[in-house]
Amino acid sequence: MIDLTFQTAYQLGLYGNSARQPAANLVTAEDDFAAAAELKCQEAAGVTKTEKVTAEGLLREKYPNLVYHVFDASSGYWRNRNDYPHYLLYQQDLDPAQIENWKPSGPDPAYAESREIRALGSVPPGSRAAVIHPKVQERMERDPAYAKEIAARIDAWFTFDLLRNEALMPGRSWELSQCVAIGEDGTIVNAVTSSQPRITYSGDPSGEEKEDFWDLRARRNAHYTKIWRKKQIAHGMEISRQFTAEASAQAARAKLARMIEGGKLKKLLGDTITGVPTDSILADI
Repeated sequence: MIDLTFQTAYQLGLYGNSARQPAANLVTAEDDFAAAAELKCQEAAGVTKTEKVTAEGLLREKYPNLVYHVFDASSGYWRNRNDYPHYLLYQQDLDPAQIENWKPSGPDPAYAESREIRALGSVPPGSRAAVIHPKVQERMERDPAYAKEIAARIDAWFTFDLLRNEALMPGRSWELSQCVAIGEDGTIVNAVTSSQPRITYSGDPSGEEKEDFWDLRARRNAHYTKIWRKKQIAHGMEISRQFTAEASAQAARAKLARMIEGGKLKKLLGDTITGVPTDSILADI
């Protein structure tokens, strides 16, 4: 997840759409992507044979500027190196070999000294990227239902990650970018959300004896929350903005609760995320 950047309630669509829509076209806030994907599959199966249902197409309907790659992005370097070139993941013309075969050439640089971390500052705010394992891509091309499942999993992670950050500290996600990697078994093997120029990861980078990843994340969030609150006081933020932020956080928490209720979100995300049991990640909310 991220340290200081969060999605506003209006960006996330937490307040819904007040415009009247025909019942056939209405998609609820609860199941928006899954329902849309299901409808797309039904249309392709029953209405037209010319339109092919793909995960990329389904995702682009919601994220028009999505960067979509096909290669193996399961490398552990993604999570434990400050010089891993995450910024390349957001480039449409990326040569997969630049990332797929990437290996460190020396000691891990300090966070503040990493050119790759600084390069994240050039990533356009709000960028989204997905990396699909070639075997998953092959299966999706044969099986539209599986394509729908993978697309819904990616969207579920994007939405969940935004909501949990919004619930923690609302209104600070204008610079946020997200990338998800799907592994050979169809699970999320790597996920990263970055602000400019900070970056954090979703998943324990190794099995070494050290501080638990989620404890570390909680401490980091608490630290940056204190900093952010001090800045609020220093700048004398308006009372109206504080009320708006609280309403946004409450709305995010409410939607998170609805997503998690009944196991729906876990079903979308799968049993593990970056090797960590999904249950433990959801319990951390």
